[in-house]
Amino acid sequence: MHRSIRKLGLLAALASAALIAIAPASAEPLKLRVGYDSIPTHLAPIIFKMPDQTKYFDKDYSIDFIRFKGSSLQLQALAADQVDVAVLAFSTFATGILNAHLPIKGIADVAQDGPSFSTVFGVVDSSPIKSIKDLKGQTIAVNALGGAIDMAARSALRKNGLTPDRDVRIIEAGFGAMEAMTRENKVQVGSFLAPFWSKAQKNGGMRALFHQKDGMGTTQFLLFAAKEDYIKAHRDVLVKFLADYVRGIHVVHDPANRPRVLKIMAELTSRPENSFSEWALLPGKDTYHDPHGLVNEAALQSNIDTLAELKMIPKSFDVRAHIDNSLVQDAAKGM
Repeated sequence: MHRSIRKLGLLAALASAALIAIAPASAEPLKLRVGYDSIPTHLAPIIFKMPDQTKYFDKDYSIDFIRFKGSSLQLQALAADQVDVAVLAFSTFATGILNAHLPIKGIADVAQDGPSFSTVFGVVDSSPIKSIKDLKGQTIAVNALGGAIDMAARSALRKNGLTPDRDVRIIEAGFGAMEAMTRENKVQVGSFLAPFWSKAQKNGGMRALFHQKDGMGTTQFLLFAAKEDYIKAHRDVLVKFLADYVRGIHVVHDPANRPRVLKIMAELTSRPENSFSEWALLPGKDTYHDPHGLVNEAALQSNIDTLAELKMIPKSFDVRAHIDNSLVQDAAKGM
């Protein structure tokens, strides 16, 4: 009897060892390739530099961040399967759907213009230009013709009875050159994103003439987008990524974390912390990040309708068919 028990024990041990041998190894975290550009408008690179504040990162997925200069390059990369999640401007999102016929969906907010800071169209204090109607015969500088800021300027001019390119000249200039060009009267109006307006205000002698929201209303400036087949295949991982991302939005805006966040910004951009301290992530001084990560469908619809009105795209379309907020809604359950 004793020998039989020993024999059964040995067989059980061998069987257990065999099961362990054939059991599949634990799956490696899925690697997400995520696009980004300027920091801190794009919060994701900051958030995932704080892995202790995430729940699923490096367990269920990892991230390769890939920087692009402009969302049109991200759209091309998304089309070529070189990124899995791209950050697209509303205008690029529209052209991707209408012109490239890409099967993409917007899955989360990245940044909005209007609810907090809105891009400033600024003039020098001594300028005789007091209103948009005074711009006839003058020159406005924007960062890119056909971009969101250009469209906001054109829309604001039309609302005030002026015809862009006939009554008012619009030219391109880099954001870094706007302040000097405006102060030197090479242009009468420059356009300023949050960091550049903060710097101009610190230097003094400039005032806001109008804002991007005056031409476009609230702008769903940037959003995360992915291909429909990728969403279907990896929905569970994308939900976990967005759970960490939305949690991170609250983490980076928490004043208790500000010293750490400013340090990360400085490291990621190779710029001093004081270049961010007076404006970055502060109410009214920086772009808005939806605390729930939701794409603002109403704003996006209005933005795309404006694109069509300005003949920047051939027609408008119903954005609801191309937005899937259910991922961030499900992400909220797993935060």
